[in-house]
Amino acid sequence: AERPPVATASSASGTGREPGPAAEAQSPDAPAADLDAEAADDPATRRLWALVRMLTSRLPPVATAIVAVSIAAAIALTASIVWGLASLPMISQTSASRQVATLEIDDDVAIPEGFFGTTSEQAIAYEYYGLLMAQSSAMSPNGESECLIGLDEDDLTADGQGVNGPFYYGCRAGAFPATIEVPLDDTAPERLRAQFPEGGALQFVLQGDRIGVFWDGGATAA
Repeated sequence: AERPPVATASSASGTGREPGPAAEAQSPDAPAADLDAEAADDPATRRLWALVRMLTSRLPPVATAIVAVSIAAAIALTASIVWGLASLPMISQTSASRQVATLEIDDDVAIPEGFFGTTSEQAIAYEYYGLLMAQSSAMSPNGESECLIGLDEDDLTADGQGVNGPFYYGCRAGAFPATIEVPLDDTAPERLRAQFPEGGALQFVLQGDRIGVFWDGGATAA
């Protein structure tokens, strides 16, 4: 049976253009920044400076210089911001993992009363090859966000208040769902390791009342 997926116009210009009225009206005392900008390769920058020259053609030379310096400073600031964003090292959130199962609520899984601070009515349980999982808000910092709890069912103490082994949990934060990651090493349930002899790790993603199970294919960390 098919498993339901769980989510996760520019313009060119040459060097032989004719000077327009704005260029003819340019003051011989125009600052060097104006001349440098005119030689810029960016068409948008050339158009901006042409507009500045047109608007300041009737201003005294000192006022023209002040406007030109202000515009040049704004352009430099914008360029530095754009460069900073472009040079930001990008880290991908995706991996080579693939979904191997979708878990539904298992009514046959018994949750002990007081299971990690929850009542039996609050806990929603799942089981996957010896890994016991429960959905609860009791572990969240604010007591409201949904959390996913996971542990080896054989490690749960008789009173349901503790665990004699690894304990995994993660809570929802904003748009990020509650997830847990379980390495398939000697600490994982034996039945779970038997299903994935290549090793690696599993990720469990809570979405609504379902859990998506993702396997990294036995990949090792670089």
